[in-house]
Amino acid sequence: MSNQRKRDEMAKKMTAAEAAKGERVYRGASNEQRVSERRQRLLAAAIHCFGTHGYHHTTLKMLCAEAGLTERYFYESFSNFDDLLCSAYNEAADTILAKVTARVARAAPNPHDRMLAALDAYLAAVAADKARARLVLMEIEGASEAANATYRRRLELATDLIEQVICLDLPATPADGLSPRLLSGALLGAIYQTAKNWALAGFKPAKAVLVKNLLALGLATAAAWQGAAAPSTATASGRRSA
Repeated sequence: MSNQRKRDEMAKKMTAAEAAKGERVYRGASNEQRVSERRQRLLAAAIHCFGTHGYHHTTLKMLCAEAGLTERYFYESFSNFDDLLCSAYNEAADTILAKVTARVARAAPNPHDRMLAALDAYLAAVAADKARARLVLMEIEGASEAANATYRRRLELATDLIEQVICLDLPATPADGLSPRLLSGALLGAIYQTAKNWALAGFKPAKAVLVKNLLALGLATAAAWQGAAAPSTATASGRRSA
């Protein structure tokens, strides 16, 4: 058995022994509350470390130093680094999702205003925390099989948001046999890749430029979804000859 594995096993036994002591109250906080608080500190540290140094360059020692906890507390809440990565990613993605849904809920009930609110809130949340942006946009995909599965589940949730909330007023059955799921997924892909490129470029150009262009793409999708009439042959010919 490797030294690291021995340390892991010892930490797990120490954690189990502490849990067996029962629900003692210490400084006004129950054991359950203290465990929850330590878990949140580790999640915050993971978002910072994974998003600053990269998942594969973060060590347990670095993580616990950032959280201000000894290494034995890691196994109190997480089975391994992969478990922590997925949990930290979900925590970061939930924070962004909450900001988007709150803004969309306050928007006027039409696709234009909902799309505008969602795009502005999403990009603002991405730019607000560089470490969080790197984690959700770059570090999670390809990190492991579990990470990829977690990432795919979040994509499905985001597609649900576009299809069922942002595009709520559009026809349930789009024109010309188009698929609402494919249209929503395509919009999500464009938004995600644009945000990723933006983060890699140091969040340039200005957020308003991205919002304007992504909104144009979203409104074009909405028009096709509703079955907007295509330009007539005469009009198209006139534009070509102009």
